[in-house]
Amino acid sequence: MTRRLIPDVPEAALYPPDGAWMARTDLQTTRLLGYSRLNLDAVTGHFMGLFGRQPCLRHAATATPEILSFLTDAGLVIKEDMRLYRTEEEAVAAANTLLREGYRFIAPYPQPAGLYPEDAPVVPTALWYRLNAKARMSDLVAADHLAPRQTIADPAGLRAPVYLKAGGDVVTGWGYTVRYCETSQQINDALDWFATLGAADDLIAEEAMDVVTCWCAHIGCSDDTTYYLGAAEQTFAAPGQQDGSVIDPDRALPLAGQKLVLAAGEAARAMGYRGIAALDVGVTTNGRLIAFDPNFRVNASTSQVLLHHAAVQARALRVSQLVAGACDLPLAEVLARLEGPVRDGWFVPTRLLDGALLPAAEGTSLWTGFVLGLDREEAAARNHTLSEMMRAEG
Repeated sequence: MTRRLIPDVPEAALYPPDGAWMARTDLQTTRLLGYSRLNLDAVTGHFMGLFGRQPCLRHAATATPEILSFLTDAGLVIKEDMRLYRTEEEAVAAANTLLREGYRFIAPYPQPAGLYPEDAPVVPTALWYRLNAKARMSDLVAADHLAPRQTIADPAGLRAPVYLKAGGDVVTGWGYTVRYCETSQQINDALDWFATLGAADDLIAEEAMDVVTCWCAHIGCSDDTTYYLGAAEQTFAAPGQQDGSVIDPDRALPLAGQKLVLAAGEAARAMGYRGIAALDVGVTTNGRLIAFDPNFRVNASTSQVLLHHAAVQARALRVSQLVAGACDLPLAEVLARLEGPVRDGWFVPTRLLDGALLPAAEGTSLWTGFVLGLDREEAAARNHTLSEMMRAEG
């Protein structure tokens, strides 16, 4: 029998008692995320099995009977009060019903301006933007744990190598608005690109530090305290462009790093933040701990971080690696291909989407989760194996 995968943290660290998962927003709000219409609804399927019995608004394509049965058989404990929708109009109506029932939104990103009352989100919109603004990291982290940075008053004075980042009150993530520049020409190209996005007025320039390892370190803010939830080491396809995450006990975030993010969480909690958050924290070649970016929201690695401990214990393994993919296959075929790795104990699915039920998907089904291994090499090999299995023609 598959062992149930339950987060080993207090519920109060993840959500307040009146919180409801409501992740759907709009393309204007997420314009600096590179969101597509598919993302608007696909994001609602994340974090299955993490919200207890709280209400969760999800697109029907992410929560079919087949999907829920598959996730449950894999060990996720899904007891939430699930509210399903198929259209934008149904989503708005269901969200308003939640508000009338006395719930507030747990939202990774702000809701469209004017669509819901100002007190609808658990985290007030103004506070959300303040905490997630890269230019305001000094509100949360001491200067000796920040990379030298400056707002860009005179672009002509910039010197490579440097990271350019959208730093103001905008929605960012995925490294979409981070540009690493090694030459003056790359700086000019990046400035032009930010200008096309309408984000050129609030950029910060951050010194390119020699970082050995970087983690997405999670915390949870309750009414009474801030909890350390765990950290996932980030992997990168290019400087500043994350392409995955690994949890390896041999490369865990140092205790000093845990204290750093807990202190930042306490500062945010004092401002009124509640729920899950994370900071990107790196260690340099000289051992200095640096906090790079604030992520006061649920993150891509949140499910992996919260379920890792239970997953590796159940299977006597040690390391997990985040995996995700898209394939032009019917959902039944997707599940058939994933069934073996789940049954054999080395893959934990955390999100699935039936592309036939979401017009914006154009028939493309999505799968997300994490693979497990005795070490990093075995996890990486299984990541490759799974990706190849899902890429094969039907």
